[in-house]
Amino acid sequence: MNTIHFIGYSAVHPSDFHFETTTAPGQYTLLLVSTPVQFLAGGQWLEYPEGTAMLYAPGQHICYRACGETYQNDWMRFTSDDPLVTQFPLPGIPFPVSDTAYCHNLIKLLTWEASLSSDDSDQIISNLLKALFLRLRQDTARRETSAHASRLLQLHKKIYNSPHLPWNIRSMADELHLSAGYLQILYKKTFGVSCMDDVIASRIRMAREQLAYTDKPVAEIADACGYRNVEHFCRQFRQQTGFTPGAFRRSVPSALPQNNVSAPGASLLHNASVPDASLLHNGMKHAKKETPPKASPEDASFLKHASPFSGMPHYNVAGSDLPSDVLDSEGNILPPHKPEF
Repeated sequence: MNTIHFIGYSAVHPSDFHFETTTAPGQYTLLLVSTPVQFLAGGQWLEYPEGTAMLYAPGQHICYRACGETYQNDWMRFTSDDPLVTQFPLPGIPFPVSDTAYCHNLIKLLTWEASLSSDDSDQIISNLLKALFLRLRQDTARRETSAHASRLLQLHKKIYNSPHLPWNIRSMADELHLSAGYLQILYKKTFGVSCMDDVIASRIRMAREQLAYTDKPVAEIADACGYRNVEHFCRQFRQQTGFTPGAFRRSVPSALPQNNVSAPGASLLHNASVPDASLLHNGMKHAKKETPPKASPEDASFLKHASPFSGMPHYNVAGSDLPSDVLDSEGNILPPHKPEF
């Protein structure tokens, strides 16, 4: 059973703000701080940066104060018997939150839901609390934190939200005020993939969606996904999925009535040589590389002039194993050389 007693978000206090109390029996207090803060621990005042969270267990002494011109936080006092809360690994110990916007939005939803008291409120609140504490537990498990973690996460979100932008390593590094080399090291360490591999994954993910659920021409889709020429898009799409765009579109039944495939084509979904439609929403991390169906004339034309690198499973930009003439001086993929006929 989860019961929220008091909750609020974006509470702002002046520079002399000081709060001290003891949690009530059975009640937890959660703080998510969006400005620098000082916590009293072991008789000492210790300063922590914005993006710090603290969960006080029942009976624990609470004492914190502002250490800047203003103090702002989200907060919640609640009771819970959920093991995610009762067995939280760091009660009474401040810890950094990697995605403060995500947690802030969950607390906003909890605030709104707690004010409604609808028939489904208890279940909604329970599910929102689970989502919040699952994310917070992930942050407590991080053995290393980076001063750039929050900005890296924002960059990652921006890439997947806007894959069509003209991404390159230099502009990303400038945005985070880092060197290009250091950005690539941090990004790979944080997300397990290089910056430009993530850009490619986000673009191909968007392309798969558009090929399956729109009747846009391939050239229009390529442009919408950030590719300056359709040949480069086709080559990269095949390297990531094992299919040309045309073959992929024919293999997946469209949501558009005018593009519904016939029964024999629909049955291909159960054939191992066809990409799993469920992968459309899962990104490229788990995408299957399958043997494409028999090539059409347009596919055959593409294959005839395919790059000698088209057999590679993906572009590995950071620490690249590609020949140097495929990358520019900043490690970005060059447009493909058009074959001479």
